[in-house]
Amino acid sequence: MRRAISCVLALFVSILLWQPVAAQADVVAAALRWVQAQQQADGSFAGFGPGDTADAIVALVAGGEQPPANAMTYLAGQAASYGTSSAGATAKLILAAVAAGRDPLNVGGVNLARQLGTTYDPATGQYGADVYGHALALLAIKAMGVQPPAAAIDRLIALQLRDGGWSFDGAAATGSDTNTTSLAVMALAGYARAADALSAARTYLRGQQNPDGGFPYSQTSAFGNASDANSTAAVVQAILALGEDPNAAPWRQGDATPLKALVAFQNQSGAFRYQDAMPDDNALATYQAIPAIAGKTLPVVSTTIPAAQSLIAPAPNLPTTGGEEVLVWPVVLMGVTLLALGVWLRRRQAL
Repeated sequence: MRRAISCVLALFVSILLWQPVAAQADVVAAALRWVQAQQQADGSFAGFGPGDTADAIVALVAGGEQPPANAMTYLAGQAASYGTSSAGATAKLILAAVAAGRDPLNVGGVNLARQLGTTYDPATGQYGADVYGHALALLAIKAMGVQPPAAAIDRLIALQLRDGGWSFDGAAATGSDTNTTSLAVMALAGYARAADALSAARTYLRGQQNPDGGFPYSQTSAFGNASDANSTAAVVQAILALGEDPNAAPWRQGDATPLKALVAFQNQSGAFRYQDAMPDDNALATYQAIPAIAGKTLPVVSTTIPAAQSLIAPAPNLPTTGGEEVLVWPVVLMGVTLLALGVWLRRRQAL
């Protein structure tokens, strides 16, 4: 009898746990159908350019779908233009390529790892011109399964603002935002030296949450602090990267949670709206919501590409004046000495 009661209780608990998971699966499935219908004749996905197509590919893979081959063909055609336009653009193509099972060392004839390396400044430890691109670059390096320069991790930590967040451009005057902060959290997750920075970022994100469980771009944004799908999705991914449950304390606000708030943005079509005040289907909001609801952080897929290790940061250039003599003449002198020694030894043997 006791065993029967235990079995019933276990079944009841499993049903309670299964229901939200099943509901989330239905949400993802409906969103994926909508995304698949957004593909254009040239292989791209609806949005504002190649970056959105990269996001769509990542979303499809996060949802368990194989992206269409012509979508990567389209991105390969953009590799020499969009893919070299910024560190963030290069990183997005790497994230999409790895997610789709393509070699990031040859996308449309472009070695994206080498291209990413050209954006690295060894003097500062930063990839690209802004914090957002730098964080994306670190995520692309994670996707390729290699180690970033230690200075690049230290740089991202150093760019953290006093409130625990990060601003898009790194300036305190710009102010922290949830999107850049969430990206930084995902980039730093797993590095022991970033423990304090991640703790401060968690405190910042917790302070940005609205009573509905969702998140705005920033509580101090000039455009208001209403929750939006993009920001809520980014924070859900950051929460997951921190190893926490976006449906549990301390992220639960009564019955409201970040994940419930995100799911509530889904329209009847399966797409997501940006905000309740902007009810139209929004492609970017949908692409970014899918990985979060599917429980995936960035990178969605990672693989080990050893050849990328030496490409992600350029080797220090040898000096062109002065130091060149210091490097070359000892080698020449050593060669002459060895040659003379060899001649001497042969003569001794001949004797």
